[in-house]
Amino acid sequence: MTAILGVFDTDAYGPGVRAFTDALASALGRAGDNLRVHAEPAAMLGVAHRTPGPASTWSQPPSFAVDDDYVVVADATLYYIADLCRALGERVSANASPSQLILAAFRAFGPDCVNHLEGDFAFLIWDRHSRRVFCARDFTGRRPLFLAPWRNGLVVATSLDSIAALPGFDPQVNLAAVGADAAGLLFASDDETCMRGVQSLRAGHRAQWSAREPLVTSRYWYPSSIRGPQLPFDEAAAHLRELLATAVTERMSSTGPTAVWMSGGRDSTAVFAAGVHGTRRGATNSAMLPLCRSHPPGDSGREDETIAEIAAHLGVTPHWTDAQQTPLFPGLRNRTRWSAEPFAPPFEGLTRALARTGRGLGSSVALDGYGGDFLFQVSRVYLSDLVARGRVTKALREWRVMDGGKEGLRGFFHYGMQPLLPRWTTSALRAARGSRSFRASMQRTTPPWIDERFVREHGLGERFASLGPDAQVGPSAVDREAQFFLTHQYFARVNAKMAGFALDHGVELRSPLLDRRVVEFALSRPAEERNNAGDHKRLLRAAMRGLLPESVLAPRYAKSGTLASYFAHHMRNDGLAQLTRLLPARALSDAGIIDSDELARAVGRYRVEGAAYPHTESLYCTLQAESWLSARIAVGISMRPRRSRGRAV
Repeated sequence: MTAILGVFDTDAYGPGVRAFTDALASALGRAGDNLRVHAEPAAMLGVAHRTPGPASTWSQPPSFAVDDDYVVVADATLYYIADLCRALGERVSANASPSQLILAAFRAFGPDCVNHLEGDFAFLIWDRHSRRVFCARDFTGRRPLFLAPWRNGLVVATSLDSIAALPGFDPQVNLAAVGADAAGLLFASDDETCMRGVQSLRAGHRAQWSAREPLVTSRYWYPSSIRGPQLPFDEAAAHLRELLATAVTERMSSTGPTAVWMSGGRDSTAVFAAGVHGTRRGATNSAMLPLCRSHPPGDSGREDETIAEIAAHLGVTPHWTDAQQTPLFPGLRNRTRWSAEPFAPPFEGLTRALARTGRGLGSSVALDGYGGDFLFQVSRVYLSDLVARGRVTKALREWRVMDGGKEGLRGFFHYGMQPLLPRWTTSALRAARGSRSFRASMQRTTPPWIDERFVREHGLGERFASLGPDAQVGPSAVDREAQFFLTHQYFARVNAKMAGFALDHGVELRSPLLDRRVVEFALSRPAEERNNAGDHKRLLRAAMRGLLPESVLAPRYAKSGTLASYFAHHMRNDGLAQLTRLLPARALSDAGIIDSDELARAVGRYRVEGAAYPHTESLYCTLQAESWLSARIAVGISMRPRRSRGRAV
């Protein structure tokens, strides 16, 4: 991966090469020892990446493309290059670098080039004649890209730290974003960042800017759920197998072993088996290394025996990481960076441990099973689609099988009826009965220590209403849920963070299940293949028949391999100790985000109730946000907006 930075100033007065280089290098893990800078009137662009060495397995070293018309800087790994070259005709060689391919695609298709690029990318193009900036980010969000005003122009960067380091840029904390993170209201955030005035270019979006035109961002990727003529189930499974095998082999390293972060579930095992299938048919020569988590007996995450059965079936040897000994809070030691952000995904430690293990075995490319839950299963909201089609009896029958008498008719109303109500009706019911008792799908409850005035002032509830599953466009609840998972920026944010953790250890993380061709095919299939009375991922399992043991492909009516016990164990130990030390959480309290007394009571309840306490995840989020905000205060960052000409800016 590559750190990129572009600074564009309408006054043609740039930051200076030395200051620009320092800002570019401040990207730390994403940057490396190989820097290139291009400067001309009104523009300065640069990339920083690691110099490939003898042990490197980067399949496509990052590059910098410049010609008489354009400058391209990109953090990109592209797939299906042969297809792209065919679309471009004689305009480019198959041996071109990613930036050269992007330049050729932009010349051929203009801003619509993004519809022809398949891969993990964030890039920036400077038009040297029109002095126009164009940038884009792929729909998975593995590579971050941030935009901010700078002096009279614009700055584009892959790291918040690069922006903060620019001369004349005064970084300020965005308390609304920090508060949403501290509360665990993670779906209430869109393109805001923890730095005021800096926005994240949304995944699946592009942006354009010039001195004569304001910054305009637009969405270009819409996951399609159009259902044309359907293949029979068995033929669809065979087609999916070939799609996935190609997606995996496209992402495997061309010069060294490829690690697969494999659990005993459906998704990562399908990735590994598809890679084996691709290897057998001669699509790749790369060796595959299964890297697996080991959990103690009785742990909800334990799949050691299933993994061993899969490994024996495929004739491979798994490499283990002991989850019990892997810390939950490795990032608390380095919260001084802006790019650390107030929220850290709770499985940072496991991500780093798997990356270290793979790197020690000579692999710098890792594949995961991310995306399978979005594409091949659906939550119980599919019941509302049955009700909408008049199949109420079938919906009730399936609900009884899944529910087992635990939630009864109240649960059936929540999943089978509530999604059919107009939004104004659900809003009125929430107002009348309280959001804690009448929540929308995926809606999180605000924990009691978050100041209610802060929530109202920043409209955190309204933000979720405009971003959640019910706000998505789609003909059914199943489609709207898939749209939510595939387009909400929270998931892109997590993708970028996890990729960054792996990158810190020299590993590039890739997700074959989020291959665009796999996504489009999966979404075109009937909902019954995703959930049939609790029987999930039927099509994916059928696609793996003959590649994985039948016992592994059998239906499972309870989710296996969860990290709930891992999270609970470490929160009850290190987490509780950290929470006790941070009290009274002065940084968040002084910012008006929390009530310190309420937080202390919550920590006391958690100490007594343990896993039964309903806001454990929010305590984790508050801990992360307090440690990050305290680090900002320690280096003199103001918590309040600065004033200019009588207005807050």
